[in-house]
Amino acid sequence: MDNIIMQPIVQYGFLGFSAVLLGIVVWLIRRLLELLDANNRIIAANTDAIRDLTNMTSDLLKLNRSLHDKIISRPCIAAREQSE
Repeated sequence: MDNIIMQPIVQYGFLGFSAVLLGIVVWLIRRLLELLDANNRIIAANTDAIRDLTNMTSDLLKLNRSLHDKIISRPCIAAREQSE
């Protein structure tokens, strides 16, 4: 007799507990997807920043080489002063 009364209560308890756990899992998956979306946006922004930095570095390298070539093409003043 006790089994007949307790068995449905236990079954409904497990059913309720399963529904709560399923709700928690769905909520956690939604939060995870939101975090992944935010993470992808951050990665895209960082990638753009790195591209900008690479372009800027490339421009500075070209300028540095140009200045180097100009400096090398000029005569050395120190050598002229030492010979005098």
